[in-house]
Amino acid sequence: MPLLRFNLLLRVATVILPLSLVVFLYERALVPLYGTGPTTFLLNKVILCAILVSALQPCRFSSSNTWLFTAVALTLAPNATYWTAVWTSKFLKDPVLGPALTHALVLGPLVFVLATFSMHDDRIRPAPITLRLIRSASIYVSVIGLAQRLWSRLSALNIISESQIFLAFAGISYAVWIMKLPLPLNQDTVKSRRHLPRHKASSASQVKYILLIVFGAVWWSISPLLANPVLPHPLPQPFTHPTYPLQILSAVQSVTGLITVAEWLPLPSQNGNDQEMHSVRYLRASHSLLGGVWTRSKVQTLDGVLPVSDSFGTPLGDSIYSTFVLQEAVRLVNSTEVGKSGKWSNVLIIGLGTGISATSFIRHDISATIVEIDPAVYMAARTYFGLPDPGPENVFLEDARSWVDRRRVDISTGVDAPLFDIVVHDCFSGGSVPEHIFTTEFWEDVKETMQPEGIVVVNFAGIIHSEPSKLITNTLQRSFRQCRAFHDMSEDLPEEKYDTEFVNMVLFCTLSSSPLTFRQPKSSDYLGSYLRKHIFQSLAEREVNLALIQEPDAKYILTDKNNSLGKLGGRQGAHHWEVMRQVLPDVHWETY
Repeated sequence: MPLLRFNLLLRVATVILPLSLVVFLYERALVPLYGTGPTTFLLNKVILCAILVSALQPCRFSSSNTWLFTAVALTLAPNATYWTAVWTSKFLKDPVLGPALTHALVLGPLVFVLATFSMHDDRIRPAPITLRLIRSASIYVSVIGLAQRLWSRLSALNIISESQIFLAFAGISYAVWIMKLPLPLNQDTVKSRRHLPRHKASSASQVKYILLIVFGAVWWSISPLLANPVLPHPLPQPFTHPTYPLQILSAVQSVTGLITVAEWLPLPSQNGNDQEMHSVRYLRASHSLLGGVWTRSKVQTLDGVLPVSDSFGTPLGDSIYSTFVLQEAVRLVNSTEVGKSGKWSNVLIIGLGTGISATSFIRHDISATIVEIDPAVYMAARTYFGLPDPGPENVFLEDARSWVDRRRVDISTGVDAPLFDIVVHDCFSGGSVPEHIFTTEFWEDVKETMQPEGIVVVNFAGIIHSEPSKLITNTLQRSFRQCRAFHDMSEDLPEEKYDTEFVNMVLFCTLSSSPLTFRQPKSSDYLGSYLRKHIFQSLAEREVNLALIQEPDAKYILTDKNNSLGKLGGRQGAHHWEVMRQVLPDVHWETY
């Protein structure tokens, strides 16, 4: 009996690793369709419920049947995950109910059958309920911990698809089931099972090995047909959708999620002259857009200025989002000594996106230092969005908090490191934010890397009169002497819409004692862009009244110890999902 209990404990330990990997892969598969916030909102609760049901349910399955149920569940998992998420997002259009239903229909059964291995052993009597509950708690904590802290850090998994791993596990489960199959024996043999002749036992094993070999050959042939329609990552060559004018140029699973470059093609029959949306190249991080540009017939420039081209020589037009151009308005600041002279020498870019503003600064002969946590984002900007080479000494593919801290230490110890005239901080994606680079401690470090009258430019994406907006704005106003903010909407933004409209708001902050002002633009500021001309000329009309979101309460100041931004930003994820589904048709989100 002690040996049997040891075997059960061993089964508990061995089920945790594959179960945690299944949870990790399932979440990774769902994020491109629902985004991080909606996907994770109820995920852990569903996992816990499935584990508890497995512990408390009265039925006892044989080990052989459990392996078979596991194999079937894993076989269905790739397509069940993808298509359930696709259908729920398309027909329910609810970023809370949709993922919840997908979790219940797909992940719940998977967790249930895998957890069953650790709850029951058909060779011993059932454990007391209390013991099973304790076992459930330990499994839950271990699975969540491993999914978040182990598998997410293994870069080797980035080149292996969810389908491949699910189906590999399914194949192993089928193989174990075959080896556990009870072969037909006559009644006398059953009674004398312990005394089964060696040649008969050997014969039974041979039959199982033959079955295993046949299964292996069949499984090798049919398992690719059971994969879902998700493209391989990295994408070996561009993929053109067979029934829709959409081309995927690149798709890479990377640090911040699935990084995809796609192009919305014009309909061939209309040669790009129709009034429908088309000729757009965009950069996608899971279920969020990091930016995009117009292409093909939509490339237009002022005064005969040549357009920016990608690494293949393809001409690129204006940004599809005004917010990146709005960030460039920092060059119009004329209330500081550098601004009055117009001699901006360098800029620090934290969060690259498609590199629209970075490209503009470089074209104005401003040296750009880029800090971007995701190498795939940087490569996409260089390859597909025309970002010039800023020089290897000016590119840092790492977390901004550690880079800024290291830069501050270098400056304080006398290392020759130039101070920045401008810092552009754009780190919003998918309704969530890296909360650790919005605190007062971070801004204190940033100020040490800036000129005394330097300007910091911060992008906020969300609802202006919201808790995240108040936290970010009040923290910036506490950290800097003054701030002004502007929105990027194509129409007016009256104050009554501060509570409802999801917008990009760009804040300009400085330690300068002179009131922050902007000069009138001139033609050389536009770089041949109609969009820049429009945004710069209408800058005064875009100002956001920050007095309406100022709060005297210290709870609206973000610190390393008091930081609710990540949790609050996650709540905006549902609204961001709805906005993204309005920006692009469903087929764009379903193809990656």
